[in-house]
Amino acid sequence: MSGGVLVDTGTSFTYFPNDFYVVFRYIFRAEVRDIPMVENPNKPLDTCYKDDPSGSGLYFPVVKLYFGSVSSSTMLLLEKERVVINYRGLYCLAFVGWDRDQSVLGMMQLQGVGLTFDTLANTLSFDIDACD
Repeated sequence: MSGGVLVDTGTSFTYFPNDFYVVFRYIFRAEVRDIPMVENPNKPLDTCYKDDPSGSGLYFPVVKLYFGSVSSSTMLLLEKERVVINYRGLYCLAFVGWDRDQSVLGMMQLQGVGLTFDTLANTLSFDIDACD
């Protein structure tokens, strides 16, 4: 992705450029094994799974987002509650593709995450456990 990333706590989901999103979604779907997908009548979420009525819970992979180099200091680790949204018995991937070059990191992925803006160094850091 060449367009950069905007952080927007007023946007519900994270948006990726369509070409990147298609690959991201393909890998996510491949990791969610043995759970049939269902259609979501509420767009724009296009990767949804029905909640398990037995109550055993569904497994969803973690998502690691790197900003800049690939290192732990530039990583935002997203676990289930920041990867999928549970809505009316469906678990849907809380990421969306769109026709722009930049990405938007949205509220679903930032809930409970501490954000530190260093305006002198022009950096943003994440504290995943800031609100625990």
